[in-house]
Amino acid sequence: MRVLIGTFLFNTLIAGFLSAIGAGGDFTLNLVFSQCIGFSILALMQIVLRLPLSGAARGVAVGVGVLVGAALGGMLARFLTGIGNSMDGGHEAQSLLIGLVFGGIAAGFFWLRERNAKLETEVRARELARLEAEKQSLAAQLRLLQAQIEPHFLFNSLANVAALIEADPKLAGTLLDALIRYLRSSLQRTRAEGGSLGDEVALLTAYLDVLKIRMGSRLAYAFEIPPALLGLDFPPMLLQPLVENAIRHGLEPKLAGGRVQVSAALEDGLLRIRVADDGMGFAEAPGEGVGLSNIRARLAALYGPQARMLVSSGVGAGVTAILEIPLATTS
Repeated sequence: MRVLIGTFLFNTLIAGFLSAIGAGGDFTLNLVFSQCIGFSILALMQIVLRLPLSGAARGVAVGVGVLVGAALGGMLARFLTGIGNSMDGGHEAQSLLIGLVFGGIAAGFFWLRERNAKLETEVRARELARLEAEKQSLAAQLRLLQAQIEPHFLFNSLANVAALIEADPKLAGTLLDALIRYLRSSLQRTRAEGGSLGDEVALLTAYLDVLKIRMGSRLAYAFEIPPALLGLDFPPMLLQPLVENAIRHGLEPKLAGGRVQVSAALEDGLLRIRVADDGMGFAEAPGEGVGLSNIRARLAALYGPQARMLVSSGVGAGVTAILEIPLATTS
């Protein structure tokens, strides 16, 4: 529609210009000729530029299209105005001028539009390729992270099952059941492209249930997440590395153990998720291991600069990690 309106306005300007310089005839006659020739060339350009031609062949086709369009438009205008074959030299010059001017501009316009469309397609294809490569890289990092977490966790859990089989068969069965529940949740979660915050909480609950049996009274945990937030979209393996770090580096080395708490709230248009423990903390500034680096990279890829992760710690005062995710992207 924009092309049609633009063509009409351009044709009208040509008619006004011809009338102002005294070429052709009055404005009405010039307007009819301008519109007929202009739209005839436009129609032929639409056809020519869709032909599977390139290089010199396309240039020849455009030139022929301009001449044929001008001729057909002039014939249509003479028929509509009743001039017929008695058109004088002024009208002939008018037809030629309109055809050449409009044809050249129209050909240039459509060539530029087609060139821009090809460039946009190439840019879009490159961007899609980049995003796909980034997605594959993040998926590989996610698998690496999962491979790092699960062996340590599984070997310790299975070792505990083996030790409990004779000492406390009932507790060994409970631990094995909890481990199976965790593995089932873990496989479903990591293989899914999406998921909800509730899915992540279910996985963490199964994970902590296993650790609770292993660590006994040395581990306490709690979730403080409003039910309304559990349905929000949430990517896999963003929270578990934080909880796993809290257990491995904060609570397990501490003789008395401690508590890990996961909470979530909506604040200032952001979903803020807080993972806090009262374990050993960091003796110095927090490190940036593979797990934390992976989380930062995934946040940047999924949400851009609006998302971030904050980690703070005090010696013997535990560690607090906060994820900030834009709500508009997660809901």
